[in-house]
Amino acid sequence: MSQEQLMRERYGVKPPASRRRIAVLAASLFVVFMVWAVWVSFLSPATAKPATVGYEVRSAFETAVRFKVTKPAESTAVCAAQVLDQSYAIVGYREVEIGSDVAADTVIETSVNTTMLGVTGLVEKCWLK
Repeated sequence: MSQEQLMRERYGVKPPASRRRIAVLAASLFVVFMVWAVWVSFLSPATAKPATVGYEVRSAFETAVRFKVTKPAESTAVCAAQVLDQSYAIVGYREVEIGSDVAADTVIETSVNTTMLGVTGLVEKCWLK
């Protein structure tokens, strides 16, 4: 008795997977992927995305942060401007409201008060109000 026959007697023979079952599973996965792609592309909620343009350390207690915001034209956004020190600790924070009248390519400058000398200024995130 060969090894293959012994294994068949002991464990049985596994029926081959049908092509129809594999095709149905593949089609189902494709439909789920397409629904997810449409939802992410077209139906996801609107967001506001910041882009830091620059900063200027004016003194040990003030830093100016310049940034742009991409948002829907009719929406109001709020952005969080931060100033960091050498060890990346936040030494200044300010929330700035950007109204619907501000164009997308407008550079916004805000002055952030700091508790000690900052070395960089940035806008980490924005959200719609």
